[in-house]
Amino acid sequence: MHRDTQSRPTTSLHRLSLAIGLIAGSLVTQAQAQSVTGELVDSARNTVFQGAIVRIEELGVSVTTDTRGRFRLGSIPPGDYTLSISYVGAPLTRLPVSVSPEGTDLGEVVLGAGPDENNGGLARLEEVLVYGQSAAMAGAINQQRAANNIRSVLDADTMGQFPDQNVAESLRRLSGISVANDQGEGRYVVIRGMDPDLNATSINGVRATAAEDRRALQLDVIPTDVLDGLEVQKSLTPDMDGDAIGGSVNVKTLSAFSRKEAFLKTRIEGGYNELREEWSPKLSVAGSNTFELANGRRLGVAAALSWHDRKLLADNNEADDWTVADNSIDYAETFEPRYYQIDRQRIGAALNLDYDLSDSTQVYLRSLYSEFEDYEIRINQTYGDLEPISGESVRPGSADMAFAEIETGTKDREQTASNLSLSVGSESEWERWRLSTSLGYSRAEEEENDSFNSAWVGEFESGSDGIADGAPVLTFDTSNPRIPVIRSQYESLLRDPARYELDEVETGVFTNEDTQWSARFDVTRHFSNLDLKFGAKVRLREKTKDENAQIYGNDGDFTIADFLDPNLTRDYGFPTAVGPAPSLAAIRQLVRSGEGLELEALDSLIASNEADWTVEEDIYAAYGMLTWQADKLTAIAGMRVEYTDFNSRGNQLELFEEGDTFAGSVLEDDFVSIEGISSNNSYTDLLPSITLRYDMTDRVVARAAVSRSVVRPLFEAVAARVSVEDNEASIGNPELEPYSAWNADLSLEYYPSDISVISAGLFYKDIDDFIFTQTFDDFEFGGRVFDEAEIARNGDSASVQGLELNYQQQFGFLPSPFDGLLLSLNYTLVDSDASFGDRDIPLPKQSDTVGGFVLGYEKYGLDLRLAMSYRDEYLDEVVEAGYDRYEASHTQWDLTGKYHINDQWMVYGEIINLNDEPAHYYAGNSRRLLQYDEFGRTMVFGLQYVY
Repeated sequence: MHRDTQSRPTTSLHRLSLAIGLIAGSLVTQAQAQSVTGELVDSARNTVFQGAIVRIEELGVSVTTDTRGRFRLGSIPPGDYTLSISYVGAPLTRLPVSVSPEGTDLGEVVLGAGPDENNGGLARLEEVLVYGQSAAMAGAINQQRAANNIRSVLDADTMGQFPDQNVAESLRRLSGISVANDQGEGRYVVIRGMDPDLNATSINGVRATAAEDRRALQLDVIPTDVLDGLEVQKSLTPDMDGDAIGGSVNVKTLSAFSRKEAFLKTRIEGGYNELREEWSPKLSVAGSNTFELANGRRLGVAAALSWHDRKLLADNNEADDWTVADNSIDYAETFEPRYYQIDRQRIGAALNLDYDLSDSTQVYLRSLYSEFEDYEIRINQTYGDLEPISGESVRPGSADMAFAEIETGTKDREQTASNLSLSVGSESEWERWRLSTSLGYSRAEEEENDSFNSAWVGEFESGSDGIADGAPVLTFDTSNPRIPVIRSQYESLLRDPARYELDEVETGVFTNEDTQWSARFDVTRHFSNLDLKFGAKVRLREKTKDENAQIYGNDGDFTIADFLDPNLTRDYGFPTAVGPAPSLAAIRQLVRSGEGLELEALDSLIASNEADWTVEEDIYAAYGMLTWQADKLTAIAGMRVEYTDFNSRGNQLELFEEGDTFAGSVLEDDFVSIEGISSNNSYTDLLPSITLRYDMTDRVVARAAVSRSVVRPLFEAVAARVSVEDNEASIGNPELEPYSAWNADLSLEYYPSDISVISAGLFYKDIDDFIFTQTFDDFEFGGRVFDEAEIARNGDSASVQGLELNYQQQFGFLPSPFDGLLLSLNYTLVDSDASFGDRDIPLPKQSDTVGGFVLGYEKYGLDLRLAMSYRDEYLDEVVEAGYDRYEASHTQWDLTGKYHINDQWMVYGEIINLNDEPAHYYAGNSRRLLQYDEFGRTMVFGLQYVY
């Protein structure tokens, strides 16, 4: 193992605290200067507008309204000016403003109203901006338009328009984004075709930890009902974390200050899956309010709670070990039909506090807790070691097998994943200075402590045990490559539970923990048309994987007949039956009693230690950037520096068999050697970037960006660990270099006068030190040559280029009843190339085409939305040329219908996976099945109350 003796920067936190203190102290002494402030509201003064562009026309300076609808234009010389407010979906608001030597506070400014109406507060906007889908579309478009960098936005209202159950499923509605599914539900986000581990996820600006042993956050853990919005940053600026190549997702929870009055929304619904044939209940409540305190300050309280018990079923076929027969026809030596029954209970809770500490300072607390309980029952029948009848070549579509080892497997487990994100911070703004501070804590845990897996094996051969000599044991029919069929004239023999002997039972506790503390400060000094911003951040992270397994063998000659559960032996959605199968409760009882079982001590020891590791990853960052504004041009340029200090602890484990030599002695019994190992590494990355925004007209915005970013290796790939058996090794590689990339973006956006946007963008990524995992023959590591070794290595390079198109339109200009139509289209074309050993391959998880379509209608209290999401096939895992694992293209349609009974009550219905789209994986081409799943449609009916 590599060992680096560099000392750790133990004084960094002390220096960071000192810097914050010095800066904060200097800011308090700054003299007040002239400013123009205000708050953008609707005519009823109960809604604020985020993302509006507020400009002093004579000076060519502008700002964007924040989440509270506020704006502040600083360093404005005294005089008379024209203030313009631009918001897509509303007419341009223009007001005369007189700036005194003390500055001017406009108070509440009504969007869309003229000068007199603003003074009287009598303006109305119901003919300008309607609520529901149109308001949601307008809110997202304006936030996207106001950004200097390239980003996509979903606010809470937008998410509520779709039948999405979690964050991943909501994000797929955005341009250039698809998701990787698990059991038919979206789990990981794929941005512009990038592997989920090349993206970053934050919660309220605090980098999220991940429950699984990877970097990508399981976004199916977080329900959408507790959120206020989602942002996807597709280009980076120096004040953002530099570890995102695909993009960066920020999950935002509710804030009371984003509304002007008390708010309450409750939902109750039931979902029905056609395969499971059971109802799944769901409840959610979210509310917020602001309170005027005795000292004249305001306190905002927002809270949300969501509970969902979702019941699913999946029919599954899997195949493996593809080989070539004498007639050059491919066939699988292993075929495995499976049945899954899944109960997923998802709980989400958020509590946020905002407090106006003074006229210039706001402090806040943000929190999000989510828990995901996944109870899974799996019954599988594995047809292995398939051998065609001697002298017979495998025929395309059908093959007779002379021998088969058939294994019945059961999996009965409960897995709990939880995520907690906490952040406290402050936002202070003086006339020429702005200070932001935050302290964050994030913890993710995945635990499986009630797991029981069993395997029962039977062998069947032509010419023995009641099977006629020369007769096929079974016929493997692949006429339909996605749903193969097993047929046999000896079906009753193959289903005889007495023929299946217990091979082993495995149980145990398996835990992944990921904890991170972070602290940051950001300081901005404003000049007339120039902002200087600088800051620092520290992230201290520890990730641990711990497995403790007990493996038992059969010491009692048990067969399935001793524990048979007839209800688990039947035909499911596919033609090939799964079974016979033992009672899951009986297996649990057998393990608890221990009677007739023998603990496999060495196997248990290996399983409990070979995958255990701890990784500490500390990142210290500092940056400086300039934002220059000159009429229509905004330029942002700067540098971010990130220092990474990495430490890892794990095990070097090797199995020695009887007769082997260990420590100079010949062993009389099998023996497992376990030695603790550790490794250190550190490196520094310089991450420059430049972003340009040019307002060609009031309706046309052009952006360009160039940045450098990094993504550190997967924890398991870089952890100090070695596991050896028969001179074949699985090795962690602490010397891996991080991915590094140059990213270039160019976009053009057109915002017509109505609620609409038409945009096009080009992007290019040049990635160095691409990481891949492969099995190498005769591999040298640590002064030893292994016959085979599986290890992650740095490749040469990879590149990604693509085109992103987006169109959104509300057709309010059409005559009634067509003025209620809405349309959204997005299309992304991506091409990639990566050097992988002596091969050129596309990047894993990268689809060549990603697209989405939404057709909506909103009028007469009726709200309809038909949505489609599409992604092309992609390389899922590199295996070998011609046999790499691919996931087939995926198209899903969803339908939502709502009816507003009145302003408070609404009923709704949804159909999820309207077209019953399956999941399909294959080896090299679609005829070589690896995995095929069907999940069925889900129908949802619900009632909503809003106050």
